[in-house]
Amino acid sequence: MSHNYLKRGTGKITGDIKKYDFFSHYRKNTKFEKLDRKTYSNFLKDLLTTYSEAIVKDNLQLKLGKLGTIRIQAKKLHFFKKNGQRAKTLKVDWGTTWKYWEKKYQGKTRDEIIDLTNKKVIYFENDHTNQEFYQHLWDNATAIVKYKRFYKFKPSRQYSRLIKTVVTDPNRKTFYYG
Repeated sequence: MSHNYLKRGTGKITGDIKKYDFFSHYRKNTKFEKLDRKTYSNFLKDLLTTYSEAIVKDNLQLKLGKLGTIRIQAKKLHFFKKNGQRAKTLKVDWGTTWKYWEKKYQGKTRDEIIDLTNKKVIYFENDHTNQEFYQHLWDNATAIVKYKRFYKFKPSRQYSRLIKTVVTDPNRKTFYYG
């Protein structure tokens, strides 16, 4: 059994600069008492967690000096472009889609269903958020750095999931703008 339906995307993004590099820079350039690697790592984790939760839960717009700002952006969900093509903002609801396929193509395995062409997929409609979707935005329009188009901001999955808990809370107090 091949389980082709279990294949995932590209996965974790690896960067050229890692936390280890920051620690080396800190050790070389600090004028204060030097921390050991474990203490430094714990401090950095707490700092980034605090900032990330403030961005999501309190709608903080974090200014990164010359690098621009990071915030949560709300966008209206568009089902179709002006030319009639499906919009890229739609995300597939894979759980519901697989239930639909298994009901429609009874007796076939998941690998056989994968091999079928022109299958219907079901998309999220975001009724719970009034047809809006939310994403982390690195607003680099105010960034004063060379070659900023080569940089990419990708939030961790944990904080992308935190947006969902804030948005689906019935006593929601945090609202985002476009």
